[in-house]
Amino acid sequence: VRPGLLSEAQRRAFSQAVVDVHCGVTNAPPSFVHALITESTDDLPAGSSAVINGTIRAGRTAAQKARISTGLNTALAEIGGVDITSVSTTIRDIRASFTMEGGVLLPEPGSSEEAAWETSSA
Repeated sequence: VRPGLLSEAQRRAFSQAVVDVHCGVTNAPPSFVHALITESTDDLPAGSSAVINGTIRAGRTAAQKARISTGLNTALAEIGGVDITSVSTTIRDIRASFTMEGGVLLPEPGSSEEAAWETSSA
């Protein structure tokens, strides 16, 4: 985000929005969602307030990724009090086997292994 865009309370609110949007679209457990907010002027295109770079386990539909992008853009614009056109989001797929939570490789989304993992980690 642009320096000074978000107060500490706004950062917490946006971090919670990231969790809410992601879990609301994918039904993934909240523990799978992480938000890191940094301030920068060097990495932002001219006229931008924020750039959101997200990674998601591959296997989600284009519609799901679009809903996540729209939800994140809307949340940041509302929380930060900026025009939504000054916020951009990119969602990148990664293989579940490239990600660990609690020392265990994540299962593929929607798989029977995911259901078993959720039960065992609850």
